[in-house]
Order: sequence, then C-alpha cells, then structure tokens
Amino acid sequence: MTGTSSSAGWVRNQNAVRHNSQRQLGPISHIIVLALIVCLIGLLALTQSAKVVQYDLGIAAANSEISNLQAERDALAVENAKMTAAAANEDTNAVASNMVRENIGADFVSE
Repeated sequence: MTGTSSSAGWVRNQNAVRHNSQRQLGPISHIIVLALIVCLIGLLALTQSAKVVQYDLGIAAANSEISNLQAERDALAVENAKMTAAAANEDTNAVASNMVRENIGADFVSE
C-alpha cells in the first residue's frame, strides 16, 4: 500500500475515521466564553500595571532618600565650614579663646 491509492480512500498521515460531535456550543455559551477570555486578558493587564506601579513607588522612595541624604550632606558641609571658621578665629584671637575657656560650663544670665 503506497499511500497514493485513491480506491480505498486512504491517504497517508490522516485519520481514516472522522468523528462529528453531536454537541455544539450555542450563542449564549459563545458569549460566556468570550466574556471569560476578556476577563482573563483584563486581569493580565491589571497585574502588569500593578507591577509597574510597584516599581514606580520603589523608585520614588529611593529618590526621596537620595534627596534627604543630599540635604543632610549640605547641612553637614555648612556646619563643617562654621566649625572650621570658628577654629581659625579661636586660634588667631587669644582673648576670645581665653573667654571661651573661662566660660565653659558657666550659666549665662542676662540682666
């Protein structure tokens, strides 16, 4: 049997018997199936957008932390400059350094 014989109706790589289903979906069943497919696609889109929002919130938190640390760094730089200037003035002015040393721990009362 070569597969090209057409007398018996046999063709190579095909089923010899075709089954016809007696049950078929009606119009309401088709609508329900389409509604389920649309719901699943909507759910997929919602989960993907939720992931994007989660990443955006993480990025916003990191950016706010960076800005807070930069503000703290700037404040420390100003404080360092003040302390450096005060140390330079204290070293150059002997009278001021003596006054600072004498008044450490003293309570200042204004009259």
